[in-house]
Amino acid sequence: MANSRKSSRVDLSLLVASLPASQGDRVVLGLSGGLDSVVLLHILRDLSIQVGFSLSCVHVHHGISRNAGCWAKFCEDLCNSLDVPILVEQVDISPHLEFGLEAAARIARYEVFGRVNADLLVLAHHRDDQAETLLLQLLRGAGVKGLSAMGEATSCGKGRLVRPLLRASRREIEEYAKSRNLSWVDDESNQDPRFDRNFLRHEVLPLIANRYPSCRETLARASAHFREACELMEDLARIDASGAIEAGRLKMDALAGISRARAKNLMRHYLGSIGVRMPSAARIEEMLKQLKTARPDASIAIRHDGMEMRCYRGWVHVVPEKEIPEGFEVPIPRPVPVEIPELSGLLHFEAAEGGIDPGQFPFAVRTRRGGEHLRLHPGGPARSLKNLFQESGIPPWQRKLLPLLFRGDRLVWVPGIGMDPGCRTMGVGVLPVWKPFPAESETLLVEP
Repeated sequence: MANSRKSSRVDLSLLVASLPASQGDRVVLGLSGGLDSVVLLHILRDLSIQVGFSLSCVHVHHGISRNAGCWAKFCEDLCNSLDVPILVEQVDISPHLEFGLEAAARIARYEVFGRVNADLLVLAHHRDDQAETLLLQLLRGAGVKGLSAMGEATSCGKGRLVRPLLRASRREIEEYAKSRNLSWVDDESNQDPRFDRNFLRHEVLPLIANRYPSCRETLARASAHFREACELMEDLARIDASGAIEAGRLKMDALAGISRARAKNLMRHYLGSIGVRMPSAARIEEMLKQLKTARPDASIAIRHDGMEMRCYRGWVHVVPEKEIPEGFEVPIPRPVPVEIPELSGLLHFEAAEGGIDPGQFPFAVRTRRGGEHLRLHPGGPARSLKNLFQESGIPPWQRKLLPLLFRGDRLVWVPGIGMDPGCRTMGVGVLPVWKPFPAESETLLVEP
């Protein structure tokens, strides 16, 4: 069959020159030492001299191959020869191995990229990578977002991640390198067909290309169409989220008032907005089924990714799963800050008029066991803590994670509720303040 490959070539330098980099910007290249990133380094180095941005590199040392140390040394020597600073970051992929070796390395790599202090983080992915990624995602049954594959620009850490070579082919990059006598390293694992991407690259795509010579370009173009569709879905989700998502909560009525497809789209948007790993399509379907049929205060607990989805007063909350040991107690011998990891927070004390008399210490922190009562007004009755929680609108799952301050068997303070006036001093005392750790908690509950 005749080869219908177009004769026109992409000018790699012009692609890279389109970077949104200005004089004084910090541009960091993810340098593996392979063909693609070495070519991009040389083009960026010349461009940095012309434009005046600051260029440096980061090399992620995965430690998987016995040659990993040699690759790191190659990258250091190359950068030194070009007078470009480089940082070598060695990572431990073992915490992510449950996702497979390829995915574990990718997760660890992007964790490093997320910490890079740069205006632009530049990666050397190209059109062939895009085609392979689309095929991989299709075979995994990914949704529209997964099929949009890699974007030319996206947010990363404090800056932007850009892929200026995404419209260039692997062949064009290789021709550029050979025409300039560049040297690079080859990762031997890239030839191993046991890895899914290598299997597609070396066995599947060449077979398809024999019949459809422009398949890589066509697949990359298809991923761009999926990306546009994904952007439209995100626009629709933002419209549906207006008034439906507040302070990390999702209004249950919002799910019932739209079509099933839009409700699933809104659910994905909500979970993504609070940093929860995206569930499978089947899991999203099950979540939606339970939430659309649940009563506003239904005591459901949909578990996913170490989190629980709960309902309270018509709102959906996503909270960390927590198991508090039975009989949990923390002694508070004096008014100094105390971290309580089991409750994911810090209890500290501030000087305040009418606070607790420091001479009344020691106290103890316990969690709710049922039947507690708290007196809030001088001469008034001690009221059921259950009723006080309900009146204050504190959700049931949050109640069990609150530090209750006791003096002996007497409950004297509950965050978000108040303090027993019998513990207050006439002068300056100390006021307990509970501050949940931001990454592990919802809205802070503070002393009223």
